[in-house]
Amino acid sequence: MNKPLMVHVISNFAGVGGAEMMLARLIQYTEGQYQHVIISLMKTSKVYQSTLDRCQSHYALGWNGLNTLGMIKKLRTLLKKLQPKTVQCWMYHANVLTSLSVIGLAKKPKVVWGIHHSLASPKDESISTKIALGLSKILSKQPSAIIYCAHSSKHQHTEFGFENSHQHVIANGVFLDKFQPNIQLYEPTVIGFAGRYHPAKGYQYLFETIGLLKNENIIFKIAGGGASLDNVEVKALFDQYQLDNQKVQLLDQILDMPAFYQSIDAFLMTSITEGFPNVLVEAMASGLPCISTDVGDAKYIVQDLGSIVPSRNAQALADAILAYAQKTQVEKQALKQATRERVEKNFSIATVSRQYMQVWSQ
Repeated sequence: MNKPLMVHVISNFAGVGGAEMMLARLIQYTEGQYQHVIISLMKTSKVYQSTLDRCQSHYALGWNGLNTLGMIKKLRTLLKKLQPKTVQCWMYHANVLTSLSVIGLAKKPKVVWGIHHSLASPKDESISTKIALGLSKILSKQPSAIIYCAHSSKHQHTEFGFENSHQHVIANGVFLDKFQPNIQLYEPTVIGFAGRYHPAKGYQYLFETIGLLKNENIIFKIAGGGASLDNVEVKALFDQYQLDNQKVQLLDQILDMPAFYQSIDAFLMTSITEGFPNVLVEAMASGLPCISTDVGDAKYIVQDLGSIVPSRNAQALADAILAYAQKTQVEKQALKQATRERVEKNFSIATVSRQYMQVWSQ
């Protein structure tokens, strides 16, 4: 029996972001049920070679903004040739340009938009994103469904003016076997943070928080591109709070995240904006209680299995870390087990893939 064809159009399949990661996981999990094709409007990357190898075919259309009309024409020709029943789009530009490319097609596929972005502050977006957002608002009734990765994102986009009668929230999922429950408890307590050096990740609040706790018996491990003393801004923060590099370990970019989660007791997120923070789900899959700012879907993910505090509030973060460190071993182990169970129930790749396939088959 021939497997149905599923075409995915993504703005760019080269960066390491939530949408790209979710597409890769979805293809890996559903390759038994679908033949997948990836069309990247810009580029593809060897980072995703194993995903591309799982596809029946893949294309990179070389879009650069200036060649938009030619690129829409290329996309239209490809979709005419492939004749899929459904096209799953990933991110604003793919949503908009796919919707424009199918206008007037004799065999028009169902187009499902995918939104993997928080819209906390539209005015702070790039010009390109602002244009895509404006067009999305006008075209939002056209797709057969819109999938948001976060409840907060659905709310923000509806407020912004997106209108569609088939809107779904499908969280990002994880492979449970990749992230094993961490049953180890370290002495002293080890708090982990993972996020690239970027204003959205709240590094200034991270360091202020660590500064408040520097005399406590707590070790911090900080992972993420740019989390290094070679970064002059990080070095300035490190010096400002007079931190000790035995107690504050800067690990820069880490490739083996499951191993990182095994090396810590609890996970800290200090972001000032997020959509659906994948790191919280990965950490919880690893049996780690999370201390997080109240951004995006953090509260929905963590629930009462950790601490949710206001963003830009180092004192609240420090108090929550201290409260965790002071828990008994029995309390910590009970939390570890409960965090893992929450992910098994709600955020496994099996659960999430089922939800995507339901939307595709409607």
